[in-house]
Amino acid sequence: MPSKRLSIIAPTYNEAGNIIPFVERVKTTLAAFDWEILFVDDNSTDGTAQKAFDYGTGDSRVRPIIRLNDRGLAKSSIQGMLSARGDLLCVMDADGQHDPAVLLDMIARLEQDNLDIVSAARRLEDDQALEGLSPVRRKLSNIGNWLSSLILGKKLADPLTGFFVIRRSRFLELAPRLGDPGFKLLLDILYSDKSLRHEEVPFSFGVRTHGQSKLDTYVIWKFVTFLLSKMTGGLLPVSLISFLFVGGSGIFIHLAVLYAALSLSAPFIAAQTLVAATSNFLLNNLLTFQDKRLRGWGKLWGYLKFLTVSAVGIVANVSAATLTYERVIHVVFLATLAGIAIDTVWKFVIANRFIWR
Repeated sequence: MPSKRLSIIAPTYNEAGNIIPFVERVKTTLAAFDWEILFVDDNSTDGTAQKAFDYGTGDSRVRPIIRLNDRGLAKSSIQGMLSARGDLLCVMDADGQHDPAVLLDMIARLEQDNLDIVSAARRLEDDQALEGLSPVRRKLSNIGNWLSSLILGKKLADPLTGFFVIRRSRFLELAPRLGDPGFKLLLDILYSDKSLRHEEVPFSFGVRTHGQSKLDTYVIWKFVTFLLSKMTGGLLPVSLISFLFVGGSGIFIHLAVLYAALSLSAPFIAAQTLVAATSNFLLNNLLTFQDKRLRGWGKLWGYLKFLTVSAVGIVANVSAATLTYERVIHVVFLATLAGIAIDTVWKFVIANRFIWR
């Protein structure tokens, strides 16, 4: 029997149907191990956490952790790893796509070669081994792996896998340096400490049994901004890069509405204020701060707070744009850019501290 305790961290969201089958597979496969399972749940609406809690009343090795705020795959995984009791920490999905039997090879490789971390690499070129991965997902994974290898400075088969085992002692050393890549925690770990002794074990990606994929537009957005942040050497944080991209893409919407308002003889100051405040708030609520997204009445209240707290930024924006438009050059495009440039950094600070907390 292995002397080290294994902690399995399984981030979940609306996966009530996967809890019992996953635990039973672990119990059968890892019968010789001292193990525990932490289901880190992002406040599921289908009773996932309750299902794990009920099971845990009869088996203390199973317990849920419920996260009400600051949710997301990477953050949930980190929370679970910090709360685990094991000497070895495993992050994996509970939806059937990650087979617990692969853990036997991963742990054996970890111990035999005295490694710090072992990851399970999907066979992305094998059709039969990727029944659970759609053609689109496979294409995105191949592109993401290529970009990730550039960031890491070495070629890996699958640096974007969500299935890996790491020694607790090594994880605790690098945990303070981890950012927020959305759902690709392994990449962040490998980038944060390039001295880690790491190897890959190939495995066949299974078919999801219950629930839906957590990959969506927001996750892809977070991954792209994470890569860009790493390309700057971490000088620009992920949230700031997202904020800047939102500002950049919002310029097109901003100008379109602004020119339309001006064509209807609306005052330049009024048109500038309306578009700057509204487009900035809505786009950042959708992308930059999606994990803290404001909804319902909270969204309206947040918008009102945004207008109130960032009043200084709005005044600076309008003043700079109007001055440029009226005194420097009578070109709407350049005048608008001047206002946006001054406003961007100010609103980013305000957003982090007072709106999306």
